[in-house]
Amino acid sequence: MPATSTSAKGTHEGWMQSSTCRAVDEAGKAAGREYGLAESLSRALARLLNRQARQKFGSADPAGHTTLDGLAQAFAATQLVELADRLVAASGWAEWLAGVVVPPPAPGFPDYTKDLEIDFEPSGPSIDTHMLVGMQGGKEAIIHLRFQKWYQPDLDRHLFQESRKLERKFGKTVMVFVFLMWPPAEGPGMTGQFEEVVKGKEKRTFTYTIRRAWEMTPEEVTKTPGTMLLAPLTKGARERMTEIVQLIKKGLDSSKVDEKSREMVWDAVYWSMGLTCDLDEAHRALGDMLPVILASRNYLSAKGHAFLEAYSPTQVEGPLLAARSLVLRQATRRFGELPGAAETLAAFTTLEELEALTQRVLTSADWPSLLAKP
Repeated sequence: MPATSTSAKGTHEGWMQSSTCRAVDEAGKAAGREYGLAESLSRALARLLNRQARQKFGSADPAGHTTLDGLAQAFAATQLVELADRLVAASGWAEWLAGVVVPPPAPGFPDYTKDLEIDFEPSGPSIDTHMLVGMQGGKEAIIHLRFQKWYQPDLDRHLFQESRKLERKFGKTVMVFVFLMWPPAEGPGMTGQFEEVVKGKEKRTFTYTIRRAWEMTPEEVTKTPGTMLLAPLTKGARERMTEIVQLIKKGLDSSKVDEKSREMVWDAVYWSMGLTCDLDEAHRALGDMLPVILASRNYLSAKGHAFLEAYSPTQVEGPLLAARSLVLRQATRRFGELPGAAETLAAFTTLEELEALTQRVLTSADWPSLLAKP
């Protein structure tokens, strides 16, 4: 997945400058947070209510525990909150849980969160591919295509060292072509050459070709699948985006690209489109290709990673919210409203403190005795 970073000031960095990349990240995170809070709130409420009921009624109740557990598995937070109100006046398990209907269990994680290939490495500054090609006279060479996403001050030296390694490994000439995807990828460290000093005296110059996507035309880059991801970033692309999509389609058909490679091309094109267009523009231009991209493995994997990223914090946040909600509702029901009560409870930031309040809220005499710290 493209890198997903946002600076402290809220400005987008890296691939998050792409509207399409932001959209999938935001969709995944929204779904992950919603699911995580629904799950953690319900489970915490059920656990706290079960403990309160044992405390109030003087004994455990296996059937009651099963009911509460079923509500937790159904993410039935609304019903659990209603039971929190009813518990204040109930005299026993049977009265408290009378008429409760347990819904079916909530669905598990979305399919797109499963079997993810987790990459612990930060997103690199480029996309690289190598291929062996035939040359005139029957010779062969290695073509190194590098799509530079971000500026890399030592690129000259880096490419020189990598090319020498490939030459020694395969015994073939290496030809390097660097495509700068957008102006932020360019800088003084990219000159197109590097001078190697041999034995302290002799110099040998390594050269590579630099092309700037914003100076190229859509027709140039859609000739081969290897450079099609640049098409949305070429000269005048925004005004021609619908036409560019058709050029890519035709180019893939004429090159007889296999399905896996097509998917990779369209995914890369989708991220690139977001650097030029807003989300609505990109989706309109894609037309019937949009559903294909939204169902692709890479798109769903990106959404899945964002889902899990947002899900994880809710497992800490949910129980805190559940305990505060429980105490506020039950205390208000017993003692009446207290101005600023929600803000006061927000000052309790550990689960240990809040769970202690849930143990006292049914026995304290008033708000001050409940909120007094031991």
